[in-house]
Amino acid sequence: MESTEIKQRITKTLDNLNIEQLALVEKILTEITTYLKTNKYLENTSETSSNNDDPVAQLRNSDFIGCFSDDPDLSEKSENIAQEILSNV
Repeated sequence: MESTEIKQRITKTLDNLNIEQLALVEKILTEITTYLKTNKYLENTSETSSNNDDPVAQLRNSDFIGCFSDDPDLSEKSENIAQEILSNV
């Protein structure tokens, strides 16, 4: 799949989301961006580390805990939210 096709699918999917779903996507992207900037993950991937060959070990040894925070009952609703988002693809 070409990058143009991927961009079109993403745009189409985002266009079909409601305001609550868009807010959740924005929150997740903000949290991921903040994490990557504060840990300079992208800049430090070329530095020496014995875990560079094993991304799972690198993640396991990092201080990364999660991507976002939301309502306390998010875990109960997460499956329904994910199904709603995926059903609009």
